[in-house]
Amino acid sequence: MLKLIAIDLDGTLLNEGHEISNENIKAIRRAEQQGIEVVIATGRAYFDAHAICKKAGLANYIISCNGALIHSREGQQISAIKMEKTDVGHIIKWLEQRNYYYEVMSNNGIYAPYSGREILQIELEGLKGTRSTEHIVALQKLIELMHGQLGMVFVNQYQEFIGRDDVFYKVSACSFDEEKRKNGVNQFMGMKQLSMASSFPSNFEMVNQKASKGNALEMLAAQLKVSFDQVMAIGDSPNDISMLERVKYSVAMGNAKEEIKALCNFVTLTNGKNGVANAIYQVLDTNCE
Repeated sequence: MLKLIAIDLDGTLLNEGHEISNENIKAIRRAEQQGIEVVIATGRAYFDAHAICKKAGLANYIISCNGALIHSREGQQISAIKMEKTDVGHIIKWLEQRNYYYEVMSNNGIYAPYSGREILQIELEGLKGTRSTEHIVALQKLIELMHGQLGMVFVNQYQEFIGRDDVFYKVSACSFDEEKRKNGVNQFMGMKQLSMASSFPSNFEMVNQKASKGNALEMLAAQLKVSFDQVMAIGDSPNDISMLERVKYSVAMGNAKEEIKALCNFVTLTNGKNGVANAIYQVLDTNCE
């Protein structure tokens, strides 16, 4: 019998308006009424994910920063896996020298360059004429979404924050130039102390090698005394793979890439059609049989 459901945010629980639909909220509450624990598992910063859930009237366990942090429903930090400050400094120095947009998630905010929007806009202009209008519009919305995250702190250069007492959990970089993005991935893939993933096609993200959504979900399940064969995970992106490939019940969103769908037991509807609610209701029906 199912006892725990882990749900990704972007592209999964959040619809195209980047909100949690009323139908998804109802489904989560129905699951909780039946004694199933629901946990949010996201690449976003904790305070950003918490604000999204609070707006929807939800209070859940939250796995954030791709598994680097776990918080209780009450906001208590359960687990934290930090990145070494020297690694963060090395990564950001390299990214700044090559004009990448980046974000550094810490306990005090999300650091990003003042020049970040301009960098991405220039890359976006370079795509016009080679991509569809719909694709260009989607990337423009992505720029606005990144800059609209709660806790953004803009800096001129990384020296402004690297010397502070912050604890760093995740570094992400984004480029609409495919060759540039691949160069960044290749540059840091060899750092064995890091784990690398991606939450959307234009970015790459780095955390401590011990951090992943899958590892965090296993840790939380153990703390809640839930067997891992009683866990379901729902996601759409490569940074969800570590949890989707471990749980007994894995669900891919209808909008997920084919490689994600191939990993999963079941493919639900898209995030714009309440795919999370659809998956939860099907499982609840099975639980009641």
